[in-house]
Amino acid sequence: MKTQQDIKEIISRINQGIASEEDIVQFQLWYNSFDDKETILDSNLTAVEFKDKNWAEIHRRIAPTKVRRLQWAWGVAAALLLLSTAVVWIWSIQQKGNSNEVFRSAAWITDASGQTQEISSSLHDFLDSTSYVDLKEHHDLRTLATAPGEFTKVILPDGTKVSLNAGSKIVLSPDYAKAAQRTISLEGEAYFEVVTIPGRSFVVKTADQQIKVLGTKFNVSAYPSFDKTITTLHEGKIELSNGNQNVILRPNNIVVNKDGALSLQRMVKLEKEAWRKLDFEFDNESIKTVLHQLSQWYGFELSYQSAVPNQHISGKIVNGTKTSDVLEIMKNLTNGNFQMKGNVLYVNFANN
Repeated sequence: MKTQQDIKEIISRINQGIASEEDIVQFQLWYNSFDDKETILDSNLTAVEFKDKNWAEIHRRIAPTKVRRLQWAWGVAAALLLLSTAVVWIWSIQQKGNSNEVFRSAAWITDASGQTQEISSSLHDFLDSTSYVDLKEHHDLRTLATAPGEFTKVILPDGTKVSLNAGSKIVLSPDYAKAAQRTISLEGEAYFEVVTIPGRSFVVKTADQQIKVLGTKFNVSAYPSFDKTITTLHEGKIELSNGNQNVILRPNNIVVNKDGALSLQRMVKLEKEAWRKLDFEFDNESIKTVLHQLSQWYGFELSYQSAVPNQHISGKIVNGTKTSDVLEIMKNLTNGNFQMKGNVLYVNFANN
């Protein structure tokens, strides 16, 4: 059996795209050697269920590209984060029990007079698709905001449901309760389930675009630190404009707004955004974008000590993974050096 150091080196070669087929075989043998009775790898799954679920996902990702060996190796690397708990477990970094010490379901609301109060619920309620904080009696609601590491789901005064990601804020227009056009400004990421009201449209504005709807379910990711805004339509129909272009979205459409241009994509199967299950998922994103997203979730500041490689990664970090474990995952995925001092994460790729 390969040693711990051997496995680390194999994973490193996979991440660099230089792994041999023998490396892949050894990785498979190592993974299959886990004692299913020894450790619970995910607070919601047994070890057997975790292995079956994640190994099947790896095979799904790499199967179409086996003919092209380089792509195959990168397919495995892209899927490695699905094994994040297993990888850190081999280094004796264990997650025990069902407690979540990282996130909380909370937010701050502000009314028209400027008064602010905190609203909160349990993480169990946030993950429950039927549970929301009811703000229907808050007719003078103006803002709803979450801090890094905080998430919330609310029902607005008009009955519209909003799920708000970490480090995000929505601002309701002063005439939101009565105007023919209900307008919300968004900074960060939110999922909307808009209630249809005859004669009253619904508009979401971000820094670089505007979305007009009548009744629909959609997700908008518009963090100021990111170089693009992503809008995903689940149900209904919306019109999106960035000042230069207008695009009509239909179910399963995704629009990427970057550098003033709109790119329309259609997904064969549109899955629920992982963040609403408190899972952190990213698909072919740059290292810098992933780090910025992680900083929103885990509430730390970033300090870059070197240039960041132009490398794109994909993967998923499951609900409740601790900051130290996440940094270990990123280290072995990117070959970077990550050191947390206080509330600042120092990032260095000088040895790459």
